[in-house]
Amino acid sequence: MSNFWPAFRAELIKQQRTAFSGKAVFFSLLLWPVLTFFSSYYAMQPFRSGKGSAFAHFLPDGNLLLFLITGFAVFQLYWSVVQSAWTFEWERKNGTLEIVFLAPGSRMAFLFGRSVHALYSGLWMFLVFATCVFIYSVRPESTLWLPLLFAFLLTLVAATIWGAFLCALCLFSRDSGYLYYIFQEPMKLFGGVAIPPAAFPIWGKALSFFFPVSYSLYLIRGAVNGQIGSTWWMMAGGLAVACLFLLYATFKLAAYAETYARRTGSWTLF
Repeated sequence: MSNFWPAFRAELIKQQRTAFSGKAVFFSLLLWPVLTFFSSYYAMQPFRSGKGSAFAHFLPDGNLLLFLITGFAVFQLYWSVVQSAWTFEWERKNGTLEIVFLAPGSRMAFLFGRSVHALYSGLWMFLVFATCVFIYSVRPESTLWLPLLFAFLLTLVAATIWGAFLCALCLFSRDSGYLYYIFQEPMKLFGGVAIPPAAFPIWGKALSFFFPVSYSLYLIRGAVNGQIGSTWWMMAGGLAVACLFLLYATFKLAAYAETYARRTGSWTLF
């Protein structure tokens, strides 16, 4: 652990200097998530959501705005770390991956540094917007604030570990673009961002269990609506166990990837 924090800090600085090369990036960090949120909101707005409607079973209080803002805030959190893994191939193309693995720094610090920076850089502007919408639409009397805080912190930890795990997977491939096609629209659709997983057929519900965003949204929406029971705690426990498993898998993948690269060639030629 003695070489973890210096390497972690160095990776944060490197990612900061790479990602924020111009002021235009700040505009895009807020513009595209907000446009996506409003496009979904106004696409669903014409449909009746009150008693007796198709939405009534999934939105008992009819609070569509609160449902969508929680969905898109959590999705943006997970999508930020997916984007970090998606752009991982730049490390190999720019030759920085070889330097990182020749240095004496911690390999896990490199992976987690990318993931943590992705959360900060890709989320904070939209999170300010989401917080304002949340305050406007939430019903304080029905919200369980301590479970909500617990669910949010667990989600942050899960997203960080998820991002490091995806980056570790990218150590075996020169092309990480496949992550975009697997986790962009499928994660938004089956993760319950705009449509509750309970509305899907059995095969859709089964797919939702493969995306951690589904667990996080169940926990956060349950706390916001004051609906916490045994299933809520089972979902929290399942997400925590998944985090431990992914943490172990990330460590093993990083170690095996380095061994594999030493045996088969350089980081750019395998």
